[in-house]
Amino acid sequence: MARRLLALAFALAACAFIARAATEQKTKLHGTGTDMVGLMKSDPTNTGTFDGTWMYVNRDAHFALWIRTKNGKPQAKLQFQSLAGPEAFETDWDGKATYYMAGHPVNFELKLGSVDANKLNGAWNWDLEIGDSGRLEKADVVVYRTGYGRTLQMDFNNYQKTIRRNGVDQTAKVPTSWAWIKISKRELLWSELPF
Repeated sequence: MARRLLALAFALAACAFIARAATEQKTKLHGTGTDMVGLMKSDPTNTGTFDGTWMYVNRDAHFALWIRTKNGKPQAKLQFQSLAGPEAFETDWDGKATYYMAGHPVNFELKLGSVDANKLNGAWNWDLEIGDSGRLEKADVVVYRTGYGRTLQMDFNNYQKTIRRNGVDQTAKVPTSWAWIKISKRELLWSELPF
């Protein structure tokens, strides 16, 4: 319990640091009135390493991301737990998972492409189809370290989410960027994370 409290305190301190170190970048999307929508993002750093356990939390979900280097190449494994419903999955080290919702298969993939010591490029693809309804999320992702190497920025470039209801598609294209916190240099279990 003390370790979880310490990890939670560290995560909150890292979030406070991110808030101070991040700068707002305007997008081309219109917000309220004449305002443009902004994203809070931090500058890249070459400090630290990708290897370890990372955590991202929002109001609807918990995510864990494990990154390791094997034979000189980074590999990523991701776990997701919805807070809004029964949806959950864990990928393999190739970033792929298949799970079932209402008896229908759902496919998720976080595929790493070109990588270097300070940046990971890849693709995000999440496809759910149930009859004439479904959800498809697609994006090119760019992952880089920020904040002394203890935080990770995941930019979703060309992000689009398509919701199909009764055979009718509605697509939203929204600039998206997530800030992850490094919880450990080693691969922690999901149950060890301070959610």
